[in-house]
Amino acid sequence: MKFMEIKSRTPRIIDTHRKPLAVITGATSGIGHSFAVKFAKEGYDLLLIARDTQRLNQIEYDLSNKYNTKVYVLTADLSKREAIIKIANYLKEEAIDVDVLINNAGFGVHGAFQETEINKELEMVDLQISTTLALTKIILPNMQKRKSGYILNVGSVYSFTPVPFQSVYGGCKSFLYSFSSSLAYETKKDGIKVTLLCPGITKTEFRVRSKVGRYAQNINNKLSQLNQKGMEPDLVAEQGYKALMRGDKICIPGLTNRIFVQIATRLPTSFLNSALTLINNFRGVNPKNA
Repeated sequence: MKFMEIKSRTPRIIDTHRKPLAVITGATSGIGHSFAVKFAKEGYDLLLIARDTQRLNQIEYDLSNKYNTKVYVLTADLSKREAIIKIANYLKEEAIDVDVLINNAGFGVHGAFQETEINKELEMVDLQISTTLALTKIILPNMQKRKSGYILNVGSVYSFTPVPFQSVYGGCKSFLYSFSSSLAYETKKDGIKVTLLCPGITKTEFRVRSKVGRYAQNINNKLSQLNQKGMEPDLVAEQGYKALMRGDKICIPGLTNRIFVQIATRLPTSFLNSALTLINNFRGVNPKNA
């Protein structure tokens, strides 16, 4: 891909007086928006990337005025490969040095594999895997030159388990677990910290956009349907931020989620698949409800 040529060019001289900058994908809602607020509070400038231009502009206005931070916004559909070229060019044109990369953008596809749309699943793979790899590949070299940097990938409690009726989604999250753990080891000598954030159910628009269960019965009433059980995205982002700054390789926010992962990783796979199907059925995300 052409972005390989772009990232290999000689970087500009770093301004030691500049504020640190965080790049956040999927920044207009949920955990991504909470990360944007958190990093603004902590004194970072921001580059926020998402598909919704109107929301991006509103967030730029809110955060720049409230926290006196510089907010760059870039509209891009990260499930499309050409978005990577757009981001690489933007970083070069604006002479942006990146201190923190938050690979947050994602969505899910629910249902029995033989019944789901392959094009939608391939978009999900491009968004959660290809885009994460490409952005990291673009941004990592300058972090290595500076001997400093932070990368956080948003996985899931499902990073550690098979997920019946979300098989491709679970596969993507398992990939992020392996990739993040390996990258953390490779870049430790360069002073770079890599964290995999593994939330469970979170009060975001993710379930509506993924058309999961009863929360997708009426898209027009989606905001009222977001009042489900789960962690607040601000709390997830807060714990993720602290874990990243500490250099934790894995962050599982919430006691219930940590207990789930501890149990799930010790159960036989055959039993775990049946148990997860029953749990998701109770949560309203079985095939009949999806």
